[in-house]
Amino acid sequence: MTTTAETHGFNAVNRGVYLADNLDFLRALNDECIDLVCIDPPFDKQDTFIADHLTPPLTEAERQNEMRLLARWGVTTPEQAADRGLEWPPDNDVRGGFRDIWRWENDIHQEWLDTLENAYPAIHSLIETTRLIHGNGRAAYLCFMATRLVEIHRILKPAGSLYLHCDSDANGYLRQLLDGMFGTGENNSPGFRNEIIWNRTRGRSDGRHWGNVTDTIFYYSKSSRYHWHNTHLPPTPARDTTGDLTGAATVRGGGESGTPWRGINPTDIGRHWAPPRTGNFAQWIEDNRIPGYTKIQGVHARLDALDAAGLIRWSSAGRPSLIRPAESAVGVKVNNLWADIGRAGRNERAGYPTQKPVALAERIIAASTNPGDVVLDCFAGCAYVPVAAERLGRQWVACDFNPRAWTVFKRQFNKPQLALLCCNDDTTGQQVMPSEPTVTIHGPDELPVRTSPERIITLEPFTPPPRRFKKRALMTDEEMLNELLTLSHYQAWCCGFANRRDDGSIIRQDWNFHLDHIDPKAAGGINEIINRAPMCPHHNIRKSSQLVALREYRNQIADAGEMMVSSAGDLIDLGWAQSQVLEIHARYFIQRRPQQTQAMQES
Repeated sequence: MTTTAETHGFNAVNRGVYLADNLDFLRALNDECIDLVCIDPPFDKQDTFIADHLTPPLTEAERQNEMRLLARWGVTTPEQAADRGLEWPPDNDVRGGFRDIWRWENDIHQEWLDTLENAYPAIHSLIETTRLIHGNGRAAYLCFMATRLVEIHRILKPAGSLYLHCDSDANGYLRQLLDGMFGTGENNSPGFRNEIIWNRTRGRSDGRHWGNVTDTIFYYSKSSRYHWHNTHLPPTPARDTTGDLTGAATVRGGGESGTPWRGINPTDIGRHWAPPRTGNFAQWIEDNRIPGYTKIQGVHARLDALDAAGLIRWSSAGRPSLIRPAESAVGVKVNNLWADIGRAGRNERAGYPTQKPVALAERIIAASTNPGDVVLDCFAGCAYVPVAAERLGRQWVACDFNPRAWTVFKRQFNKPQLALLCCNDDTTGQQVMPSEPTVTIHGPDELPVRTSPERIITLEPFTPPPRRFKKRALMTDEEMLNELLTLSHYQAWCCGFANRRDDGSIIRQDWNFHLDHIDPKAAGGINEIINRAPMCPHHNIRKSSQLVALREYRNQIADAGEMMVSSAGDLIDLGWAQSQVLEIHARYFIQRRPQQTQAMQES
């Protein structure tokens, strides 16, 4: 793909909530202006999800405020809302929800397909294949997601990341979609980083199959230079522990680490002094107990400093051990199975059954952004990502198509347990990063003004590499070995080793010949008998680690004095042997090629 990188900066309003079709919103953002996209989109459940009444119930004042906002944007009927890409909020006595049912004829625009076919032909083919395998509904869902992921990839900074939440219904299709846009991540290339499994609940009964208690979060990066901060679980148990002050073996070359300290010589027990100098614990010591600790030179000097700070415990036998205070513990590093975060807590719940906990977003944001970075959620109805971003000191912007989301935002940001920010119904416009720490609302006609030029994405010509199939050799390895050993009177072609007596009996059953290439396979050598030689096990194992032809390898064996014959001249002559092998190959070809050809035709 060829594009010209330009930086035009973050052009949305920090702490802005945009009520609009998220595709329109994404297309209004500048290139490479977002550090992290964290989304919980529809899962293609082919169902309508009905929320319980908002918690607490929706008030008449809140309902009227939603209607006032819509009217300000020129929307007074459900039909007008649909034309503007908005969802008409339900009345007070009707439970809210969203439709996760996809229809090709109703939900897909030809412009989307044309864009994908021109810019991402492989993705277009994936959608068409999905129509054949899984039907129009799943294909329509993929097309909806693909058009938005194209824009998400565009707006991410080079060091940016995407976390996409899904479940087992469509995660296999989404994985292919994401691989096609971001890359597979092989060999540390851009693209796939992790498939995170979130254990969202402890147990449930799903009838005649295993209970579904997990969701999937796909983690992708735009480049190999992505933000990353290791995350650790809280340490357990919360008490002081002790550890060894010595290493596993004496350090070569001497030095202080192998000399006595306080009358104790670690070399007496095959150890060496190893007080911490780098790592998390050494940094904790410097920050909390011994200023400048990591810069102390000398093993004994570091031991003295640790002892003076009360971080060494002496046993009754006079042996020292390192004290690790409970408050210094880091805990184990978080892996890709998240079983320690449950559903949204009671103080977070807004009344939506699919709501995710703030702790989930906090873990993602802490790991993949720095303070001040910009976080985007363009499926933001429950506000859990913006709340987490605000707690962690990040900029953020959100988008949703239902005005009810604004009601939820105001509640989430002003709950007694959170009390983060005030939300302003009347602040609109295109100011970037307003000076007041206020959450502002923006309608479908108040989208950001994009300053980066729109570009036509062009793909470099791509021709798939030719497919290679393993060819069946004319002879088995055993047949080749027997024919070749007959030529050399059962001597290895490398060193002259023989494993038979004059009467033909085997000398050692566990010391058999190996079959190897005369010219290395990596250099184009073929697997047919005309390029094979019987080798002794010892020299064959050594040769396998070198890209060396047998003629050259014989000279190495002779120089090392490892020949089993008087001289290399007593070995089988390779030129003569290969002339004989050509006749053997021709004989097998005449005998077997017609049979193989017929067998291939019949199969």
